[in-house]
Amino acid sequence: MTKTIFVAGDLHIPSRAAMLHPTFQLVLESKKWDYIVLTGDYTIPAVVKHFELYLKKKDNLIACKGNMDQFPLPDKPTFEIDGIKFGVYHGTDISPRGDIKQLKKVAEELEVKVLFTGHSHKCQFNFDSETVILNPGTSSGASGGSYWTVDTGIITISILQNELIINRFFINNQGKIKSETRKIDL
Repeated sequence: MTKTIFVAGDLHIPSRAAMLHPTFQLVLESKKWDYIVLTGDYTIPAVVKHFELYLKKKDNLIACKGNMDQFPLPDKPTFEIDGIKFGVYHGTDISPRGDIKQLKKVAEELEVKVLFTGHSHKCQFNFDSETVILNPGTSSGASGGSYWTVDTGIITISILQNELIINRFFINNQGKIKSETRKIDL
């Protein structure tokens, strides 16, 4: 049976953005998701709570604490789907932001095959035989603080047996919604 995951991050609502990008909100509303993963920097608890509406089971909302979140959340939650172990880490202590070598060490420490991350406001796909590292970028289009350019996007994943079908939805430089799909056998 196929399981689905919706991934968003670096929202900064309401401090830097008003809401999830409207196109991404439509993707979120398109179905009830098996899991929703949030990679940090929501700024208020209501932003996290909003995502519960779109889950089959409320307990499958996996949200980590970002450096802008001043309310209780786990720093590095993990979860498992069909024998595949996933982790979520905002990336606050990674310098330079988004450094793959350091993120791979976090994945190793957490003993996860797939690590979702944020903080850089940049989309990342990194795959090798040991780890898959995924960052959706900013899902609201919020500025990156110390970075002028950002990647506005989300990720959706379908898991069928040991195959991940990863869809990235993003806004290109011309303001158009684009998507790309990658398949990974684990």
